[in-house]
Amino acid sequence: MRRLVLIVVFVCASLVAPLPVGADVPFDTQIVPGERAIVGAITQSLGFEVGRVEIPTIGVDERVREGIDIGVINRGPAHWAGTAMPGQAGNMVLAGHRTTYSRPFLDLDRLQPGDDIWVTGIDGVRAQYQVDRTLIVDPAAVWIADWTREPTLTLFACHPKGSLAQRIVVRAVLVGAPVLLP
Repeated sequence: MRRLVLIVVFVCASLVAPLPVGADVPFDTQIVPGERAIVGAITQSLGFEVGRVEIPTIGVDERVREGIDIGVINRGPAHWAGTAMPGQAGNMVLAGHRTTYSRPFLDLDRLQPGDDIWVTGIDGVRAQYQVDRTLIVDPAAVWIADWTREPTLTLFACHPKGSLAQRIVVRAVLVGAPVLLP
């Protein structure tokens, strides 16, 4: 119980006062380059708002919540806790449903290379990404959440629509420098 309280306090405090670059992050929230966030970590079910994702091509303008627990994904796009935030080096990973609940990623299959995706963090940092490629993978392909050296955005959802058989994965790359909104 004490660990859960400390994690919640840490996560909430980090929203108000981000840690300096290179600071040690306690417990299961730290990511080492080349690794990925722990799926079963308590941070995957927090569900608090951490930003917004906009994909003009397919009409997406949704809040993003923290954690990829199914209860969080049911509420809309979900950020894989421990992956990068908007504009940061590394891989920012977002999950969403295609045919149930709010269906934010219903039309991921319509995205083409060069389409814009905008992600804004709760801290006001807004980053523009452009679609690089789309992949279809097995549900066990957790390598999609691996750390990347360059700022990368990965969106994923079940595929085909209405099926749990595979995952559609859209990879996007950062375009220009992120900006801080007023």
